[in-house]
Amino acid sequence: MAEPTPSTPSKPDGKDGITIFFKIRNRIKKAKFRGNSVDDVKDLFFEKFRDESENEFGYTKETLPPMMIESSDLHLKFELEDVSDLHENCVIEILTKREPVAAPANNDQSNLGSMLRNMGPMNRKLVIVMVGLPARGKTHLARKVARYLNWLGVDTRVFNVGQYRRKRLGAQQPHDFFDPRNEEGEKKRLHMAIAALDDMIEWLISGGYVGIFDATNTTKSRRKLIRSRCNQENLEVMFLESICNDPAIIEANIRQTKVSSPDYVGMDPEQAVADFRNRIKHYEDVYETVDEDASSYVKVIDIGRKVIINNVTSYLPSRIVFFSMNLHNTPRRIFLTRHGQSEFNAAGRIGGDGELTETGDDYAHAFAEWALQNLPIESGRVSIFTSTMKRTIQTTQYIPSRKIRLKSLDEIDAGEFDGMTYEEIARKFPNEYAARAKDKLRYRYPRGESYLDVIARLEPVIFEIERQKQDVVIVSHQAVLRCLYAYFQDLPLEECPYINIPLHTVIKLTPKTYGCDEEKIRLVPERVGDNDT
Repeated sequence: MAEPTPSTPSKPDGKDGITIFFKIRNRIKKAKFRGNSVDDVKDLFFEKFRDESENEFGYTKETLPPMMIESSDLHLKFELEDVSDLHENCVIEILTKREPVAAPANNDQSNLGSMLRNMGPMNRKLVIVMVGLPARGKTHLARKVARYLNWLGVDTRVFNVGQYRRKRLGAQQPHDFFDPRNEEGEKKRLHMAIAALDDMIEWLISGGYVGIFDATNTTKSRRKLIRSRCNQENLEVMFLESICNDPAIIEANIRQTKVSSPDYVGMDPEQAVADFRNRIKHYEDVYETVDEDASSYVKVIDIGRKVIINNVTSYLPSRIVFFSMNLHNTPRRIFLTRHGQSEFNAAGRIGGDGELTETGDDYAHAFAEWALQNLPIESGRVSIFTSTMKRTIQTTQYIPSRKIRLKSLDEIDAGEFDGMTYEEIARKFPNEYAARAKDKLRYRYPRGESYLDVIARLEPVIFEIERQKQDVVIVSHQAVLRCLYAYFQDLPLEECPYINIPLHTVIKLTPKTYGCDEEKIRLVPERVGDNDT
């Protein structure tokens, strides 16, 4: 039976009813609906599919999947929530569960090591829908969440609707293009949103874990459309709204990021500011904050000053909530450095808890001198973290400031190979040596750790660094600093074990809106034995 084409809407009229079509899998049945509620629609479905629903589909009224209906004007499918959405000859499709799509072999859960295995059941993939007015930090927040999840090993991608608009319609659109009364502009922007949404869903079906839909999404109708489309694919949805009421932050966002965006290339800065303010006003005219009680949502107010949570129950959204609670936009600097050269470094041995060599002690003196000249030591407006191992403690011993020792910052545990050279490992344990060379990220030393294990134990450290509103100094070890550096510079996990973190060098990271500026400061001339493995 051919699927009917929807006609001009005609609402249920009670006595005569309207003709509707039920579609489930490859079967379509015609029915006359005379009811008054969605429950009546379900009853009619079971009446028409009595034998099939009991014997083949196995559904009851309580377990019936979402019923999707196509709008007659936009040709978009959304979940039937009110019978007023029914119209003559409409098709109501009963979604059956999609078979799970296997992720690529090199990206499946087993290969993500201990991190994903420790994350508990991930029954459904996740869509994070950003919400908020322009210049409220949505994209900044979206990118931070994506960076955090990717660092954990959860394949995450941001789909920014603005980029679709710039690529397909051109970047420099005047503010009235965003006026909700501009029907042509509204239609084009909707098409761009749908294009981004479809691409995100296709990517998730193909193996991704978390898709972040980055747009204003300021109306309930737009959010309903997105949620319904995701429901078709059995995707979990969480709304993440960025609210900012601080005029200083809004002004800074406008002048520092928006005016320099591709939308205003070549335009006088003051004209760009005026145009963007008008664009914001158009969105303010239709803005509806998220308050759908049944929805899972998080509201981040003034970049972490206050967080409101509703109906967040599963693992990943809960981690995102906790992460968001530690964010802020206070300017500060982050300094990463390894300990000075240790006895094990000089001997080419891994692990151990050796003390500094004379060269390492020279670095400790140079590091203290540099810190006194470049850090607010006297005011105490700096947090210095070290591992619990002798070589990091000794590296900071000449700095007259409080230090915080964290076990989480200890070097990767080499297990049974602790104290050995790599030449000894290759000779005595060639299979282990080959396994490490093949997959350094996931390789776990016998009775020791892998890089993924290190990342797992560093998650609380990341929260602490993000929470700090003053300069942060981390004195740790090569593997640990590789993991931290990969997080702040948003590097792929696969690159993490190969990042060069030289001895006797301070890496200065200055967080910006969309990344970190970097400067490397060599304090002691390079000497033989500095570059340990």
